[in-house]
Amino acid sequence: MRAVLSSCVLFSLAMVVGGCNERAAKAPPVKPPPPPVVVQPIVDPIDLIALEEMAVPQAGLPFELEPYVQPQRLIVFTSQGPIRVDVLLWIDDQPYDHAMEELVDHVLKLADANGDGKATWDELADQPELRSGQFGNLSFEDPRQRKQNIDRYDTNRNGWVDRAEVPRMVSRSSARTEAFSVRRTSYAVNRSRTDSPLRQMLDENSDGVIDSEEIATAANRLRLRDLDDDEIVTPMELITASGRSMTDMTRSGDRRRFFGGQGMFTLDDSTPWNDLLYAMQENYERGGQLQLDKFPSENLLHTIDADADGVLSKEELPKLASLPPEYELTIRFGDDAEKQPRISMTPFRMTSAEPITKSNEVSVNLGTDWLVFRMRDNVSSEFALRQAESLLQTYDGNQDGYLEESELPEQGTNINFAMADKDKDEKLYVEEIEASLLQRNWVQRCHIRLQGIDGDDPLFRAVDPVRDGRLSARELKQLEKQFASMDADKSHSIEFDEIPSLLVFEFFRGEQDDNQLVRSIYTPPGDATEINELTPDWFSGMDYNGDGDISIREFLGTPDQFSKLDADNDGFITAAEALSTPDVL
Repeated sequence: MRAVLSSCVLFSLAMVVGGCNERAAKAPPVKPPPPPVVVQPIVDPIDLIALEEMAVPQAGLPFELEPYVQPQRLIVFTSQGPIRVDVLLWIDDQPYDHAMEELVDHVLKLADANGDGKATWDELADQPELRSGQFGNLSFEDPRQRKQNIDRYDTNRNGWVDRAEVPRMVSRSSARTEAFSVRRTSYAVNRSRTDSPLRQMLDENSDGVIDSEEIATAANRLRLRDLDDDEIVTPMELITASGRSMTDMTRSGDRRRFFGGQGMFTLDDSTPWNDLLYAMQENYERGGQLQLDKFPSENLLHTIDADADGVLSKEELPKLASLPPEYELTIRFGDDAEKQPRISMTPFRMTSAEPITKSNEVSVNLGTDWLVFRMRDNVSSEFALRQAESLLQTYDGNQDGYLEESELPEQGTNINFAMADKDKDEKLYVEEIEASLLQRNWVQRCHIRLQGIDGDDPLFRAVDPVRDGRLSARELKQLEKQFASMDADKSHSIEFDEIPSLLVFEFFRGEQDDNQLVRSIYTPPGDATEINELTPDWFSGMDYNGDGDISIREFLGTPDQFSKLDADNDGFITAAEALSTPDVL
Protein backbone atom coordinates (compact mmCIF):
# COMPACT_ATOMS: atom_id res chain seq x y z
CA MET A 1 0.00 0.00 0.00
CA ARG A 2 2.85 2.35 0.95
CA ALA A 3 4.52 1.63 -2.41
CA VAL A 4 1.31 2.47 -4.26
CA LEU A 5 0.98 5.77 -2.36
CA SER A 6 4.61 6.64 -3.04
CA SER A 7 4.08 5.97 -6.72
CA CYS A 8 1.01 8.18 -6.75
CA VAL A 9 2.82 10.92 -4.95
CA LEU A 10 5.75 10.75 -7.33
CA PHE A 11 3.39 10.70 -10.31
CA SER A 12 1.53 13.74 -8.95
CA LEU A 13 4.76 15.62 -8.32
CA ALA A 14 5.95 14.83 -11.81
CA MET A 15 2.73 16.14 -13.25
CA VAL A 16 2.93 19.31 -11.17
CA VAL A 17 6.55 19.94 -12.05
CA GLY A 18 5.94 19.15 -15.67
CA GLY A 19 2.95 21.43 -15.77
CA CYS A 20 4.89 24.23 -14.06
CA ASN A 21 7.74 23.83 -16.47
CA GLU A 22 5.36 23.90 -19.42
CA ARG A 23 3.64 27.03 -18.13
CA ALA A 24 7.00 28.64 -17.31
CA ALA A 25 8.15 28.11 -20.84
CA LYS A 26 5.09 29.87 -22.20
CA ALA A 27 4.95 32.70 -19.65
CA PRO A 28 6.74 36.01 -20.36
CA PRO A 29 9.85 36.76 -18.29
CA VAL A 30 9.04 38.21 -14.90
CA LYS A 31 10.64 41.57 -14.14
CA PRO A 32 12.56 41.32 -10.86
CA PRO A 33 11.23 43.51 -8.05
CA PRO A 34 13.09 46.75 -7.42
CA PRO A 35 15.74 46.61 -4.69
CA PRO A 36 14.47 47.51 -1.25
CA VAL A 37 15.00 51.11 -0.19
CA VAL A 38 17.21 51.32 2.85
CA VAL A 39 16.73 54.45 4.92
CA GLN A 40 19.55 55.12 7.33
CA PRO A 41 18.56 56.88 10.53
CA ILE A 42 19.81 60.41 11.02
CA VAL A 43 19.66 60.53 14.77
CA ASP A 44 20.66 58.23 17.56
CA PRO A 45 19.96 55.82 19.14
CA ILE A 46 20.56 53.26 16.39
CA ASP A 47 20.81 49.50 16.35
CA LEU A 48 24.44 49.11 15.30
CA ILE A 49 24.23 45.30 15.30
CA ALA A 50 21.29 45.36 12.92
CA LEU A 51 23.10 47.82 10.68
CA GLU A 52 26.18 45.63 10.56
CA GLU A 53 23.97 42.70 9.53
CA MET A 54 22.40 44.87 6.83
CA ALA A 55 25.86 45.60 5.47
CA VAL A 56 26.56 41.87 4.86
CA PRO A 57 25.68 40.87 1.28
CA GLN A 58 22.68 38.54 1.29
CA ALA A 59 22.17 35.72 -1.20
CA GLY A 60 19.77 36.71 -3.95
CA LEU A 61 20.11 40.49 -3.48
CA PRO A 62 20.97 42.28 -6.75
CA PHE A 63 23.48 44.59 -5.04
CA GLU A 64 25.64 44.97 -1.96
CA LEU A 65 24.54 47.46 0.65
CA GLU A 66 27.16 50.09 1.47
CA PRO A 67 28.50 49.81 5.02
CA TYR A 68 26.95 52.16 7.54
CA VAL A 69 29.04 55.14 8.62
CA GLN A 70 28.34 56.74 11.97
CA PRO A 71 28.01 60.46 11.16
CA GLN A 72 30.10 63.03 12.96
CA ARG A 73 27.58 65.65 14.07
CA LEU A 74 29.00 69.17 13.88
CA ILE A 75 27.55 72.47 15.00
CA VAL A 76 29.19 75.38 13.19
CA PHE A 77 28.77 79.00 14.26
CA THR A 78 27.95 81.39 11.40
CA SER A 79 27.08 85.07 11.65
CA GLN A 80 23.34 84.25 11.43
CA GLY A 81 23.53 81.57 14.10
CA PRO A 82 24.68 77.96 14.38
CA ILE A 83 23.93 75.35 11.71
CA ARG A 84 24.09 71.56 11.86
CA VAL A 85 26.27 69.55 9.50
CA ASP A 86 26.60 65.76 9.52
CA VAL A 87 29.90 64.41 8.20
CA LEU A 88 30.35 60.92 6.77
CA LEU A 89 34.04 59.95 6.75
CA TRP A 90 35.50 57.14 4.64
CA ILE A 91 38.98 55.65 4.30
CA ASP A 92 39.71 53.25 1.44
CA ASP A 93 35.98 52.80 0.74
CA GLN A 94 35.31 51.68 4.31
CA PRO A 95 33.95 53.56 7.34
CA TYR A 96 36.79 55.70 8.65
CA ASP A 97 37.28 53.81 11.93
CA HIS A 98 37.91 50.46 10.21
CA ALA A 99 41.43 51.58 9.23
CA MET A 100 42.43 52.10 12.86
CA GLU A 101 40.98 48.72 13.82
CA GLU A 102 43.02 47.02 11.09
CA LEU A 103 46.19 48.65 12.40
CA VAL A 104 45.38 47.55 15.96
CA ASP A 105 44.70 43.99 14.74
CA HIS A 106 48.07 43.94 12.96
CA VAL A 107 49.99 45.10 16.04
CA LEU A 108 48.16 42.65 18.32
CA LYS A 109 49.11 39.85 15.95
CA LEU A 110 52.76 40.94 16.17
CA ALA A 111 52.44 40.98 19.96
CA ASP A 112 51.34 37.33 19.94
CA ALA A 113 54.52 36.06 18.32
CA ASN A 114 54.30 32.57 19.84
CA GLY A 115 50.65 32.14 18.84
CA ASP A 116 49.39 31.28 22.31
CA GLY A 117 46.50 33.77 22.07
CA LYS A 118 48.10 36.26 24.48
CA ALA A 119 49.50 39.54 23.13
CA THR A 120 52.22 40.67 25.52
CA TRP A 121 54.39 43.78 25.63
CA ASP A 122 57.57 41.71 25.82
CA GLU A 123 56.70 39.87 22.62
CA LEU A 124 55.79 43.12 20.89
CA ALA A 125 58.99 44.85 21.96
CA ASP A 126 60.98 41.99 20.38
CA GLN A 127 59.44 42.54 16.93
CA PRO A 128 62.05 44.07 14.57
CA GLU A 129 59.69 46.69 13.12
CA LEU A 130 58.57 47.93 16.52
CA ARG A 131 62.01 47.63 18.06
CA SER A 132 63.56 49.94 15.47
CA GLY A 133 60.60 52.34 15.36
CA GLN A 134 59.56 51.60 11.79
CA PHE A 135 55.90 52.13 12.67
CA GLY A 136 56.72 55.68 13.66
CA ASN A 137 56.80 54.60 17.31
CA LEU A 138 59.55 55.22 19.86
CA SER A 139 62.44 52.79 19.55
CA PHE A 140 62.61 49.74 21.84
CA GLU A 141 66.28 49.00 20.97
CA ASP A 142 67.88 50.29 24.16
CA PRO A 143 66.97 48.14 27.23
CA ARG A 144 66.34 51.21 29.34
CA GLN A 145 64.17 52.81 26.64
CA ARG A 146 62.35 49.50 26.24
CA LYS A 147 61.35 49.44 29.92
CA GLN A 148 60.31 53.10 29.85
CA ASN A 149 58.15 52.56 26.78
CA ILE A 150 56.42 49.53 28.24
CA ASP A 151 55.76 51.40 31.49
CA ARG A 152 54.41 54.36 29.53
CA TYR A 153 52.03 52.44 27.25
CA ASP A 154 50.97 49.50 29.44
CA THR A 155 48.52 51.76 31.24
CA ASN A 156 46.85 49.05 33.33
CA ARG A 157 50.17 47.38 34.16
CA ASN A 158 48.96 43.87 33.27
CA GLY A 159 51.76 43.05 30.82
CA TRP A 160 49.31 42.44 27.99
CA VAL A 161 48.86 44.66 24.96
CA ASP A 162 45.26 45.85 25.11
CA ARG A 163 43.46 47.31 22.09
CA ALA A 164 43.11 50.75 23.67
CA GLU A 165 46.88 50.93 24.29
CA VAL A 166 47.98 50.37 20.68
CA PRO A 167 47.03 53.69 18.98
CA ARG A 168 48.82 55.75 21.60
CA MET A 169 51.94 53.60 21.26
CA VAL A 170 52.24 53.74 17.47
CA SER A 171 51.39 57.45 17.29
CA ARG A 172 53.52 58.55 20.27
CA SER A 173 50.68 60.91 21.14
CA SER A 174 47.67 60.64 23.41
CA ALA A 175 45.89 63.08 21.07
CA ARG A 176 45.89 60.55 18.21
CA THR A 177 44.21 57.64 19.94
CA GLU A 178 40.92 58.21 18.12
CA ALA A 179 40.25 57.68 14.43
CA PHE A 180 38.77 61.20 14.24
CA SER A 181 39.68 64.26 16.29
CA VAL A 182 38.90 67.97 16.21
CA ARG A 183 41.39 70.71 16.83
CA ARG A 184 40.13 73.75 18.70
CA THR A 185 39.08 76.44 16.24
CA SER A 186 38.09 79.97 17.19
CA TYR A 187 35.12 81.90 15.79
CA ALA A 188 36.28 83.54 12.56
CA VAL A 189 33.32 85.57 11.27
CA ASN A 190 34.62 89.08 12.04
CA ARG A 191 38.27 88.09 11.86
CA SER A 192 37.96 86.92 8.25
CA ARG A 193 36.63 90.37 7.28
CA THR A 194 39.20 92.25 9.33
CA ASP A 195 42.12 90.27 7.91
CA SER A 196 41.03 90.55 4.26
CA PRO A 197 44.09 91.86 2.34
CA LEU A 198 41.78 93.19 -0.40
CA ARG A 199 39.65 95.13 2.09
CA GLN A 200 42.75 96.56 3.75
CA MET A 201 44.18 97.65 0.39
CA LEU A 202 40.98 99.28 -0.89
CA ASP A 203 40.09 101.05 2.37
CA GLU A 204 42.73 103.74 1.92
CA ASN A 205 41.56 105.96 4.79
CA SER A 206 41.11 102.97 7.14
CA ASP A 207 37.63 104.04 8.21
CA GLY A 208 36.22 100.51 7.87
CA VAL A 209 34.18 101.43 4.78
CA ILE A 210 35.03 101.07 1.09
CA ASP A 211 33.42 104.27 -0.15
CA SER A 212 32.29 105.21 -3.68
CA GLU A 213 35.58 106.87 -4.58
CA GLU A 214 37.58 103.86 -3.39
CA ILE A 215 35.27 101.56 -5.39
CA ALA A 216 35.74 103.67 -8.55
CA THR A 217 39.54 103.41 -8.35
CA ALA A 218 39.64 99.77 -7.15
CA ALA A 219 40.29 98.15 -10.55
CA ASN A 220 43.21 100.43 -11.43
CA ARG A 221 44.78 100.00 -8.00
CA LEU A 222 44.47 96.23 -8.28
CA ARG A 223 46.18 96.26 -11.67
CA LEU A 224 49.18 97.87 -9.98
CA ARG A 225 49.46 94.71 -7.81
CA ASP A 226 49.84 92.49 -10.88
CA LEU A 227 53.46 91.71 -10.08
CA ASP A 228 54.09 89.39 -13.03
CA ASP A 229 52.17 91.63 -15.47
CA ASP A 230 49.93 88.86 -16.80
CA GLU A 231 46.67 90.83 -16.43
CA ILE A 232 45.64 88.55 -13.56
CA VAL A 233 45.71 89.45 -9.87
CA THR A 234 46.01 86.67 -7.29
CA PRO A 235 45.58 86.74 -3.49
CA MET A 236 49.28 86.03 -3.11
CA GLU A 237 50.15 89.14 -5.11
CA LEU A 238 47.99 91.19 -2.74
CA ILE A 239 49.77 89.73 0.27
CA THR A 240 53.18 90.27 -1.31
CA ALA A 241 52.33 93.85 -2.30
CA SER A 242 51.12 94.60 1.23
CA GLY A 243 54.54 93.79 2.67
CA ARG A 244 53.24 90.97 4.87
CA SER A 245 55.53 87.96 4.87
CA MET A 246 54.42 84.36 4.58
CA THR A 247 55.80 83.71 8.07
CA ASP A 248 53.66 86.49 9.52
CA MET A 249 50.54 85.11 7.85
CA THR A 250 51.17 81.59 9.12
CA ARG A 251 52.03 82.63 12.67
CA SER A 252 49.11 85.01 13.02
CA GLY A 253 46.69 82.38 11.74
CA ASP A 254 47.99 79.80 14.18
CA ARG A 255 47.81 82.22 17.13
CA ARG A 256 44.30 83.46 16.42
CA ARG A 257 42.91 80.00 16.02
CA PHE A 258 43.43 79.33 19.71
CA PHE A 259 42.00 82.55 21.10
CA GLY A 260 38.42 83.82 21.16
CA GLY A 261 35.18 81.90 21.22
CA GLN A 262 35.24 78.42 19.77
CA GLY A 263 33.91 78.22 16.21
CA MET A 264 32.52 74.66 16.14
CA PHE A 265 31.80 71.62 18.29
CA THR A 266 31.11 67.95 17.72
CA LEU A 267 27.85 66.75 19.24
CA ASP A 268 28.14 63.41 21.01
CA ASP A 269 28.22 61.85 24.46
CA SER A 270 31.35 63.81 25.41
CA THR A 271 30.23 67.29 24.26
CA PRO A 272 31.09 69.89 26.95
CA TRP A 273 27.71 71.64 27.06
CA ASN A 274 28.96 74.33 29.42
CA ASP A 275 31.72 75.21 26.98
CA LEU A 276 29.29 75.18 24.05
CA LEU A 277 26.92 77.59 25.81
CA TYR A 278 29.82 79.84 26.81
CA ALA A 279 31.12 79.90 23.21
CA MET A 280 27.71 80.88 21.82
CA GLN A 281 27.31 83.60 24.44
CA GLU A 282 30.77 84.94 23.67
CA ASN A 283 30.31 84.78 19.89
CA TYR A 284 26.81 86.21 19.70
CA GLU A 285 26.17 88.16 22.93
CA ARG A 286 29.64 89.29 24.00
CA GLY A 287 29.29 87.06 27.05
CA GLY A 288 25.65 87.85 27.93
CA GLN A 289 22.60 85.60 27.94
CA LEU A 290 21.80 83.92 24.64
CA GLN A 291 18.66 85.72 23.42
CA LEU A 292 16.82 84.02 20.58
CA ASP A 293 15.20 87.14 19.13
CA LYS A 294 18.48 88.09 17.43
CA PHE A 295 18.48 84.93 15.29
CA PRO A 296 16.36 84.37 12.17
CA SER A 297 13.11 82.53 12.87
CA GLU A 298 14.23 79.52 10.81
CA ASN A 299 17.42 79.01 12.85
CA LEU A 300 17.59 75.71 14.70
CA LEU A 301 18.03 77.40 18.09
CA HIS A 302 14.34 78.29 18.14
CA THR A 303 13.42 74.58 18.01
CA ILE A 304 15.24 73.67 21.23
CA ASP A 305 13.77 76.42 23.46
CA ALA A 306 11.72 73.95 25.50
CA ASP A 307 10.19 76.49 27.89
CA ALA A 308 9.66 79.07 25.11
CA ASP A 309 11.17 81.86 27.21
CA GLY A 310 13.36 83.19 24.38
CA VAL A 311 16.57 82.43 26.28
CA LEU A 312 18.65 79.26 25.95
CA SER A 313 20.00 77.41 28.98
CA LYS A 314 22.60 74.65 29.21
CA GLU A 315 19.90 72.05 29.88
CA GLU A 316 18.25 72.79 26.52
CA LEU A 317 21.40 72.39 24.43
CA PRO A 318 21.68 68.54 24.26
CA LYS A 319 18.63 68.49 22.01
CA LEU A 320 20.91 69.92 19.29
CA ALA A 321 22.42 66.45 18.83
CA SER A 322 19.06 64.94 17.85
CA LEU A 323 18.13 67.58 15.27
CA PRO A 324 18.41 66.61 11.60
CA PRO A 325 21.31 68.24 9.80
CA GLU A 326 20.98 71.11 7.37
CA TYR A 327 23.76 69.63 5.25
CA GLU A 328 25.34 66.19 4.95
CA LEU A 329 29.02 66.25 4.00
CA THR A 330 30.75 63.14 2.64
CA ILE A 331 34.55 62.92 2.56
CA ARG A 332 36.48 59.97 1.16
CA PHE A 333 40.18 59.46 1.86
CA GLY A 334 42.39 56.85 0.27
CA ASP A 335 42.92 55.30 -3.14
CA ASP A 336 39.44 53.87 -3.65
CA ALA A 337 38.04 57.38 -3.38
CA GLU A 338 39.10 57.95 -7.00
CA LYS A 339 36.04 55.95 -8.07
CA GLN A 340 33.65 58.63 -6.80
CA PRO A 341 33.80 62.26 -5.62
CA ARG A 342 36.27 62.75 -2.80
CA ILE A 343 34.14 65.46 -1.25
CA SER A 344 30.44 66.24 -1.71
CA MET A 345 27.70 67.96 0.26
CA THR A 346 23.94 67.50 0.13
CA PRO A 347 21.40 70.02 1.48
CA PHE A 348 18.72 68.47 3.71
CA ARG A 349 16.31 71.40 3.59
CA MET A 350 14.40 72.76 0.62
CA THR A 351 15.49 76.27 1.58
CA SER A 352 19.18 75.42 1.93
CA ALA A 353 21.56 76.87 -0.65
CA GLU A 354 23.04 74.49 -3.20
CA PRO A 355 26.73 73.67 -2.51
CA ILE A 356 29.44 74.32 -5.11
CA THR A 357 32.09 71.60 -5.48
CA LYS A 358 35.55 72.19 -6.97
CA SER A 359 38.36 69.67 -6.71
CA ASN A 360 38.91 68.94 -2.99
CA GLU A 361 36.65 71.74 -1.76
CA VAL A 362 32.93 72.26 -1.34
CA SER A 363 31.42 75.64 -0.46
CA VAL A 364 27.98 77.05 0.17
CA ASN A 365 26.80 80.65 0.16
CA LEU A 366 24.79 81.23 3.35
CA GLY A 367 24.04 84.83 2.42
CA THR A 368 26.18 86.62 4.97
CA ASP A 369 28.81 83.88 5.11
CA TRP A 370 30.63 81.53 2.84
CA LEU A 371 30.98 78.12 4.51
CA VAL A 372 33.85 76.12 3.02
CA PHE A 373 34.95 72.54 3.71
CA ARG A 374 38.20 71.19 2.32
CA MET A 375 40.09 67.93 2.46
CA ARG A 376 43.83 67.31 2.30
CA ASP A 377 45.48 63.90 2.12
CA ASN A 378 49.25 63.82 2.60
CA VAL A 379 49.56 60.09 3.37
CA SER A 380 47.79 58.34 0.51
CA SER A 381 49.69 55.68 -1.41
CA GLU A 382 49.96 58.11 -4.31
CA PHE A 383 51.59 60.65 -2.00
CA ALA A 384 53.95 57.99 -0.61
CA LEU A 385 54.92 56.95 -4.14
CA ARG A 386 55.84 60.54 -5.02
CA GLN A 387 57.93 60.73 -1.84
CA ALA A 388 59.65 57.43 -2.68
CA GLU A 389 60.47 58.60 -6.20
CA SER A 390 61.83 61.86 -4.82
CA LEU A 391 64.06 60.03 -2.30
CA LEU A 392 65.36 57.73 -5.02
CA GLN A 393 66.16 60.65 -7.29
CA THR A 394 67.87 62.56 -4.47
CA TYR A 395 70.08 59.82 -3.04
CA ASP A 396 70.73 57.53 -6.01
CA GLY A 397 74.16 58.99 -6.68
CA ASN A 398 75.22 56.54 -9.42
CA GLN A 399 71.75 56.64 -11.06
CA ASP A 400 71.42 52.84 -11.21
CA GLY A 401 67.72 52.88 -10.28
CA TYR A 402 68.03 51.68 -6.67
CA LEU A 403 69.56 52.73 -3.37
CA GLU A 404 72.42 50.94 -1.70
CA GLU A 405 72.84 51.12 2.06
CA SER A 406 75.73 53.58 1.71
CA GLU A 407 73.52 55.94 -0.32
CA LEU A 408 70.59 56.15 2.10
CA PRO A 409 71.07 58.30 5.22
CA GLU A 410 68.70 57.12 7.94
CA GLN A 411 69.00 60.53 9.58
CA GLY A 412 66.44 62.72 7.88
CA THR A 413 64.70 59.94 5.92
CA ASN A 414 63.71 57.78 8.94
CA ILE A 415 64.06 54.67 6.77
CA ASN A 416 65.91 51.70 8.21
CA PHE A 417 67.64 50.09 5.24
CA ALA A 418 67.66 46.56 6.68
CA MET A 419 63.95 46.73 7.57
CA ALA A 420 62.99 48.18 4.18
CA ASP A 421 65.03 45.62 2.21
CA LYS A 422 62.46 42.84 2.44
CA ASP A 423 64.05 40.57 -0.17
CA LYS A 424 67.54 41.04 1.36
CA ASP A 425 69.18 41.78 -1.99
CA GLU A 426 70.92 44.86 -0.52
CA LYS A 427 69.04 47.11 -2.97
CA LEU A 428 66.11 49.39 -2.28
CA TYR A 429 63.90 49.93 -5.28
CA VAL A 430 61.15 52.53 -5.34
CA GLU A 431 58.51 49.94 -4.37
CA GLU A 432 60.41 49.01 -1.21
CA ILE A 433 60.94 52.66 -0.29
CA GLU A 434 57.23 53.29 -0.79
CA ALA A 435 56.29 50.30 1.38
CA SER A 436 58.57 51.56 4.16
CA LEU A 437 57.02 55.03 4.00
CA LEU A 438 53.51 53.57 4.10
CA GLN A 439 54.42 51.53 7.17
CA ARG A 440 55.85 54.57 8.95
CA ASN A 441 52.77 56.66 8.32
CA TRP A 442 50.28 53.84 8.87
CA VAL A 443 48.82 55.46 11.96
CA GLN A 444 48.55 58.80 10.16
CA ARG A 445 46.54 57.12 7.42
CA CYS A 446 44.10 55.94 10.11
CA HIS A 447 43.62 59.31 11.75
CA ILE A 448 41.46 62.09 10.31
CA ARG A 449 41.65 65.53 11.89
CA LEU A 450 39.47 68.59 11.54
CA GLN A 451 40.56 72.19 12.01
CA GLY A 452 39.55 75.68 11.02
CA ILE A 453 42.07 77.51 8.86
CA ASP A 454 42.82 81.16 8.16
CA GLY A 455 44.38 82.90 5.17
CA ASP A 456 41.55 83.05 2.65
CA ASP A 457 40.19 86.46 1.65
CA PRO A 458 36.37 86.71 1.84
CA LEU A 459 36.17 89.96 -0.14
CA PHE A 460 38.35 88.50 -2.89
CA ARG A 461 36.02 85.48 -3.09
CA ALA A 462 32.99 87.79 -3.29
CA VAL A 463 34.31 89.64 -6.36
CA ASP A 464 35.65 86.47 -8.03
CA PRO A 465 32.47 85.17 -9.70
CA VAL A 466 34.02 82.03 -11.24
CA ARG A 467 35.69 81.09 -7.91
CA ASP A 468 39.03 80.24 -9.52
CA GLY A 469 41.08 82.21 -6.98
CA ARG A 470 42.23 84.97 -9.34
CA LEU A 471 40.88 88.17 -10.88
CA SER A 472 41.25 88.25 -14.64
CA ALA A 473 41.27 91.35 -16.83
CA ARG A 474 37.58 90.81 -17.59
CA GLU A 475 36.73 90.48 -13.89
CA LEU A 476 38.70 93.62 -13.05
CA LYS A 477 36.71 95.49 -15.68
CA GLN A 478 33.46 94.29 -14.05
CA LEU A 479 34.64 95.02 -10.50
CA GLU A 480 32.31 97.97 -9.87
CA LYS A 481 29.33 95.81 -10.86
CA GLN A 482 30.42 93.15 -8.35
CA PHE A 483 30.68 95.72 -5.59
CA ALA A 484 27.24 97.08 -6.48
CA SER A 485 25.75 93.61 -5.94
CA MET A 486 27.21 93.59 -2.40
CA ASP A 487 25.79 97.03 -1.53
CA ALA A 488 22.67 95.82 0.27
CA ASP A 489 21.59 99.25 1.60
CA LYS A 490 22.31 101.01 -1.73
CA SER A 491 24.63 103.50 0.00
CA HIS A 492 27.18 103.31 -2.86
CA SER A 493 29.73 102.04 -0.38
CA ILE A 494 30.61 98.68 1.17
CA GLU A 495 30.27 98.64 4.95
CA PHE A 496 32.15 96.14 7.08
CA ASP A 497 29.16 93.84 7.64
CA GLU A 498 28.29 93.82 3.92
CA ILE A 499 31.48 91.86 3.27
CA PRO A 500 30.57 88.17 3.56
CA SER A 501 32.58 86.37 6.21
CA LEU A 502 34.51 83.25 5.28
CA LEU A 503 34.50 80.12 7.44
CA VAL A 504 36.95 77.49 6.22
CA PHE A 505 37.27 74.03 7.78
CA GLU A 506 39.72 71.37 6.68
CA PHE A 507 39.66 67.59 7.13
CA PHE A 508 43.14 66.18 6.68
CA ARG A 509 45.43 63.21 7.10
CA GLY A 510 49.15 63.60 7.58
CA GLU A 511 51.43 66.07 9.28
CA GLN A 512 50.00 69.24 10.78
CA ASP A 513 50.05 72.21 8.41
CA ASP A 514 48.29 75.16 9.98
CA ASN A 515 48.06 77.58 7.09
CA GLN A 516 48.36 76.07 3.62
CA LEU A 517 48.83 79.25 1.62
CA VAL A 518 49.81 78.93 -2.01
CA ARG A 519 53.49 79.77 -2.25
CA SER A 520 53.50 80.95 -5.82
CA ILE A 521 52.44 84.33 -7.19
CA TYR A 522 50.89 82.86 -10.31
CA THR A 523 48.38 80.05 -9.97
CA PRO A 524 47.65 77.93 -13.07
CA PRO A 525 44.08 78.37 -14.26
CA GLY A 526 43.08 74.72 -13.91
CA ASP A 527 39.67 74.16 -15.49
CA ALA A 528 38.77 77.85 -15.75
CA THR A 529 39.47 78.03 -19.50
CA GLU A 530 36.98 76.37 -21.81
CA ILE A 531 38.84 75.42 -24.97
CA ASN A 532 37.81 72.63 -27.34
CA GLU A 533 39.28 71.00 -30.42
CA LEU A 534 37.48 73.47 -32.71
CA THR A 535 39.18 76.51 -31.15
CA PRO A 536 41.77 77.96 -33.57
CA ASP A 537 45.40 77.37 -32.69
CA TRP A 538 46.08 81.09 -32.87
CA PHE A 539 43.57 81.67 -30.05
CA SER A 540 45.32 79.25 -27.68
CA GLY A 541 48.68 80.73 -28.63
CA MET A 542 47.64 84.33 -27.95
CA ASP A 543 45.80 83.55 -24.69
CA TYR A 544 49.04 84.00 -22.76
CA ASN A 545 47.58 83.90 -19.25
CA GLY A 546 45.12 81.09 -19.96
CA ASP A 547 42.00 82.93 -18.75
CA GLY A 548 39.89 82.07 -21.81
CA ASP A 549 39.92 85.65 -23.13
CA ILE A 550 42.27 87.51 -25.46
CA SER A 551 42.73 91.10 -24.39
CA ILE A 552 43.98 93.90 -26.61
CA ARG A 553 47.42 93.50 -25.00
CA GLU A 554 47.56 89.79 -25.83
CA PHE A 555 46.30 90.18 -29.40
CA LEU A 556 49.09 90.03 -32.00
CA GLY A 557 47.03 91.25 -34.95
CA THR A 558 45.94 94.73 -35.97
CA PRO A 559 43.43 96.90 -34.07
CA ASP A 560 41.02 96.53 -37.00
CA GLN A 561 41.21 92.74 -36.79
CA PHE A 562 40.63 92.86 -33.02
CA SER A 563 37.56 95.05 -33.53
CA LYS A 564 36.08 92.63 -36.08
CA LEU A 565 36.67 89.63 -33.80
CA ASP A 566 35.32 91.36 -30.68
CA ALA A 567 31.67 91.02 -31.77
CA ASP A 568 30.11 92.35 -28.54
CA ASN A 569 32.68 95.14 -28.26
CA ASP A 570 33.48 94.34 -24.63
CA GLY A 571 37.25 94.58 -25.08
CA PHE A 572 37.91 90.82 -25.15
CA ILE A 573 37.87 88.07 -27.76
CA THR A 574 36.34 84.80 -26.59
CA ALA A 575 36.75 81.35 -28.12
CA ALA A 576 33.15 81.56 -29.40
CA GLU A 577 33.87 84.86 -31.13
CA ALA A 578 37.01 83.42 -32.71
CA LEU A 579 34.96 80.51 -34.09
CA SER A 580 32.19 82.75 -35.43
CA THR A 581 34.57 84.90 -37.50
CA PRO A 582 37.18 82.44 -38.84
CA ASP A 583 38.19 84.53 -41.87
CA VAL A 584 39.51 87.56 -39.98
CA LEU A 585 42.95 85.99 -39.38
